[in-house]
Amino acid sequence: MATGTQVSAYISEETKAQIDAYVKSRGVKKAFLIEEALQHHLQALRELPEDIIIPTRLVLSDEAIKQLSERITSAEPPTDALSALFGN
Repeated sequence: MATGTQVSAYISEETKAQIDAYVKSRGVKKAFLIEEALQHHLQALRELPEDIIIPTRLVLSDEAIKQLSERITSAEPPTDALSALFGN
């Protein structure tokens, strides 16, 4: 009998498919994979500076979305910093 607490969460079909493929290919249980993933994530949150953690989802205001859209569709050349980042 397993010990611990059961946790329930809704996940996307894509995430479920990735979990299923991983456990099938590695021969591990889903519970083990999820426990390990949560432990790694929580450790990273404890040990890394908060400003280095990149969120998986960003929430933008209407104004920020408009600015981003304008930047993406503009014909302006990239800045020197952006070019250096991409090694151009």
